[in-house]
Amino acid sequence: MMGKLTGLCVLLLVLNVAVTEDTVTPVYFTDGGDLTLKVRPPLPDHINIIVWLFNDNLLAEWVEDKSYNLRLKGRANLTTETGQLIINKMSKEDEGVYSVEINNRVQSERYQAKLIKKVQKPKVWLRPLICGADFESCGFSCDSDTTEAEPITYSWKKGDGEWEVSGKDITITSTDDSGMKTFTCRMENPVSREESDPEHNPLYKEPYSANCGIFFAGLLVLSGVGAGVIVAWENMKGSLKNRGNNITDPAHGNEQPTSPIYETIPLQDNP
Repeated sequence: MMGKLTGLCVLLLVLNVAVTEDTVTPVYFTDGGDLTLKVRPPLPDHINIIVWLFNDNLLAEWVEDKSYNLRLKGRANLTTETGQLIINKMSKEDEGVYSVEINNRVQSERYQAKLIKKVQKPKVWLRPLICGADFESCGFSCDSDTTEAEPITYSWKKGDGEWEVSGKDITITSTDDSGMKTFTCRMENPVSREESDPEHNPLYKEPYSANCGIFFAGLLVLSGVGAGVIVAWENMKGSLKNRGNNITDPAHGNEQPTSPIYETIPLQDNP
């Protein structure tokens, strides 16, 4: 019986440790940046006592109408209505576990604070570098120096489309992506975000435009009409020329070229 009780106690202890570990939430800050710690879920009751701990050491304490104590003077701000704590000018020494007690009750959520760097502007790399229009598929990789900048989320944008969360590397195909001119990647971590310059799609094919077809068809029609007008004009000119050269002279009974006809007025002597 004693052995069963001992085993049950050990099991409860293990379960308690597991639950406690599951409530630790990672939070991140940059060197010289701010860290905001909230009470979650918000306490529905009126708050009259707040105690924040850092690595189980007293960090901030407030008792309604009695005392107010902040170890980080000039760097911290405590909101007594909600229990929220904001710490400024964070550094490596501020890494650790933050927890809070509200109205003498330990809150279930604790925070594991970690210093990380901002992400640097990434660049899109083509894989393989010789990939071109003759390939059925190509690869793109979003790359930058990620030292001490994790965790990082990668997103990709096709042309002017929407951002889609994906991995660091993507594969494009001539079947699905030949209509996209460019690809852009974005790297984001909890404290920063950076986007690459758009990279040309080596599989891009200029789509056939119906407007272009209409334009060229119009040119053909206009060309045909223009040719018809020129032929008609030349025929009309030849007809007019023939009419002018085929006037018959009654006195000789043959055709003579036309010439201007002038009216002759006889001269008379003065009386």
